[in-house]
Amino acid sequence: MSLWAKVLGAREHTDLSDALALDLIRLKEVRRVLGQANWPLKFKYSDAREQLHQVSRDLGERLARCNASERMTVASAFARADDILPVEVKAGGRAAEMSKIKSVLENGCGDLGRSLSDAQLEAIHSHLRSKPVLLSNDAHSAKEQVASLADVPMNRNYGCYDYLDLWSCPHVLELAAQEKFIDLAQGYLGCTPTLYSVNAFWSFPDRQPHKASQVFHRDWEDYRSLVVFTLLTPVETPDEGAHYYVETSHEVDRFEAVLKADGIAGADVENLVKRDEEIIAPTALRLFEHSARRFDGPAGQSFCGDGYGLHRVVVPRSRPRLMLWFRFGNFFNETAYRIVMPDAVRATARHALERIPSTPRHQYVFRYLIEALSAV
Repeated sequence: MSLWAKVLGAREHTDLSDALALDLIRLKEVRRVLGQANWPLKFKYSDAREQLHQVSRDLGERLARCNASERMTVASAFARADDILPVEVKAGGRAAEMSKIKSVLENGCGDLGRSLSDAQLEAIHSHLRSKPVLLSNDAHSAKEQVASLADVPMNRNYGCYDYLDLWSCPHVLELAAQEKFIDLAQGYLGCTPTLYSVNAFWSFPDRQPHKASQVFHRDWEDYRSLVVFTLLTPVETPDEGAHYYVETSHEVDRFEAVLKADGIAGADVENLVKRDEEIIAPTALRLFEHSARRFDGPAGQSFCGDGYGLHRVVVPRSRPRLMLWFRFGNFFNETAYRIVMPDAVRATARHALERIPSTPRHQYVFRYLIEALSAV
């Protein structure tokens, strides 16, 4: 019996994969928990794919309107909706230490140690060296590309890679699939995670800080998320591209209480929970420039953070820095993300698809990447 049939108790026809069909049921359960059970769906029940897109967009639009407290209300609904998933999908392992999960829950970030060997790093760089560079920090927002790093204009802060060029890279999908990362994300989120972004991006030296991401800011792409970062080039000194995170800033109520106890003025506290980077950045820099937790180290080093917590990266001083990320969250927010693989090669896509473990849990966690690869 398929996972779809296990949840429905019947074998209704759908053009969705089992994992995406489960996701539609889970997202409808989120709506029910939030009191939106009667919210109209514009499509017939047989049009499951359109329903999935519609519910995702609705949740994304709600996120764009909500405040910090409402974020947590919806995140709790995702955790409750996890009950509808089959045990083989939601049952986590013991690869992530409970002490590590508790530490990340407490602080919003954590050091994960070295995840890639020198030989693995060399294989990654060898693969990417011949690939064109997209002029953005994420492929979904890129509009231009150049042939190589040497061709990147001086007025661009970032470069990244086409999805298939990166996903076909040795060791990248295998790293994302490690149980220790999925268990950590699940323990942090309180529900089975959705891997919604796998990306590697260059930060280039001798630039002005990017006004949205190389200053202190908050990410609003999910109700709750955990990003696993891995350095693909060394950051041996902080001025070569260190990542900074303000601990406890991921939980607004507790963060505000700490700030007020430290005598931080009310206006500053209000500024730090706004959406506008132009308001957040100067306040956070003044208050946390010297106290934010710093992450740097050798190539292969990994760390994690809740993207909603206050964070920034430093513009490298003298050489480009390459960073890999895996973003785990509650759902695939179609108002913030899209996966487009232009001129994808069918054989390459099939090979990447085969590298994703076939367990029900991995097939669910990776479901949107699998959907993109399967469509090639």
